[in-house]
Amino acid sequence: MEKKHCTLCFECELFKGNILIPEDITIMYKYHYCLNSQGRWKECKRFLTKNLFGFCPGFVMPNSLLSLDQIKQKVRVEYVA
Repeated sequence: MEKKHCTLCFECELFKGNILIPEDITIMYKYHYCLNSQGRWKECKRFLTKNLFGFCPGFVMPNSLLSLDQIKQKVRVEYVA
């Protein structure tokens, strides 16, 4: 049986409310991605980033238009430099 919510949501800083964005936006993301029973959380860029790199930086939002390669490059520039 498929999960009814994101398998990583309880680890996610966005889900926990630790990313500084308006509360209504956080609620919208939770509804459309984290807790979506249709499995939309599998499309979440935070979910994909965490699975690929082992962590997800705060600048990545669920509907980010950045590719995973672009996120990786930005992490190198901002976090490693």
